[in-house]
Amino acid sequence: MVIPWTKVWAVVITGLVVVFLALILLILFVALFGKVFSRSENKKKEEAAAAPKVEITKSPAPEALPLAADNEDNSEVIAVISAAVAMMAARDGKKYAVKSIKKTADRRRQTGSVWAAAGQRENTRPF
Repeated sequence: MVIPWTKVWAVVITGLVVVFLALILLILFVALFGKVFSRSENKKKEEAAAAPKVEITKSPAPEALPLAADNEDNSEVIAVISAAVAMMAARDGKKYAVKSIKKTADRRRQTGSVWAAAGQRENTRPF
């Protein structure tokens, strides 16, 4: 079976034309989507710029309130937490005050899975 060269070249040229037309259409499609999304982002930025701006002023930190003491003596825990807050304040250059200290439930133990707790520790560990 012999295939004439005219048919071979017709198939090759048709294939190339179809491929390049598809690529051109894909480029136009992506460019159109880029313009649509950039316009929506510009509208959001304009709306944010048009919104009234609120100025935040620093006010002196209120004095620490006396903490409600439970039946146990938590003075060491309170001192450690206050020291940590003071260190953060010194680093940030702001004034913080401890208003209250409340004990919370340990959420890691409520999950029941050791693997879940290990994954949570792994994903929330500082860099």
